Amino acid sequence: MTRWVATAPGKVVLLGEYAVLEGTPALVQAVDRRCRVELIECAARDCRIEAPQLDIPPVRFAPEDSGSLRWQEAVPAPFARTAALIDAVLGRISRSGGRIAPFRMSIDTAELFDAGGKRPIKLGLGSSAATAVAIDAVLHAAFLGDHPAESAVETVARLLVPGREAQGNAGSGIDLAASLCGGLLAYRIRDEQIEIRPLSMPESVRTCFVWAGEPASTAELLAAWRRSRERAPREHGGLLGEMHSVASAGVEALERGDADAILACWSDYGEIMGKMNDLVGCEVVTTEHRMANGFAQLLAGVYKPCGAGGGDLGVAASRDPEFGPRMRYLCRQAGLKTLSVRPDPQGVRVIRE
Repeated sequence: MTRWVATAPGKVVLLGEYAVLEGTPALVQAVDRRCRVELIECAARDCRIEAPQLDIPPVRFAPEDSGSLRWQEAVPAPFARTAALIDAVLGRISRSGGRIAPFRMSIDTAELFDAGGKRPIKLGLGSSAATAVAIDAVLHAAFLGDHPAESAVETVARLLVPGREAQGNAGSGIDLAASLCGGLLAYRIRDEQIEIRPLSMPESVRTCFVWAGEPASTAELLAAWRRSRERAPREHGGLLGEMHSVASAGVEALERGDADAILACWSDYGEIMGKMNDLVGCEVVTTEHRMANGFAQLLAGVYKPCGAGGGDLGVAASRDPEFGPRMRYLCRQAGLKTLSVRPDPQGVRVIRE
């Protein structure tokens, strides 16, 4: 019995949230918590996909001669985005001459969830994107014999199509790029063209990631941000201009290895995100984020939410070697969780067993 295993890293967005959709350069870091997708050849009657973190029963299907899948029952809502992706990838493989054989698939995103409660909760580490990248890689390896013959930019653009609907057609693809390429990346959409460049973080920058305790709905927050453009175009444009200026300066700071400048940009961007609460009509920077920001400032560090805010993760940072342990202690005393995540230089990988 042949088995293929693909793993893809999660991510943290470090700069450029929201504004990346408007052409602003952004920074994203792949982290060492991975999605694992396993595919095993099987008899046609045993075809199914299991995704335990979605809290759904196994999804059963039958392969069609055309290469598509016939889902045996209604696809559960939490799995709809993944089902659409699988259909799109298998369609591409079939058009490229691949033959789709019966298979079982398991999708394990446990490392990207908090399992401390009754149900797993997303940590904001890009589990959906890591899943998409790993599924794409394992299906191509199993049924076409190799990774897609395309550039990273082309792969991100292709995978973005079936995934955008879940975010109101507003996804940037920055999380897909991190899972695909690994490492620290500058990411930009310029004139509808995706640009991806690898960068390096100065070794003197020490980070601590704080879990705000609640999962955020990126789609809802992005929709609120878009509505603010129609409701208050002047205020929206002002914040967008500030975001663009700070994010651009942050990318330039990393290009020249300026640790103090990138810390200053993180601090400034966090303040800008704090101005969004009234504008968008919901909490982008929550009480937990404000508490973590206070701890970081007490330790002469900086803080900002990562991603869309509204919960999920934030990054605290400093050049002080003792900053991380002290920040974790203050958070623990206040009941805030910190996450043990490190940069992951490697993107998606596939092995055959």
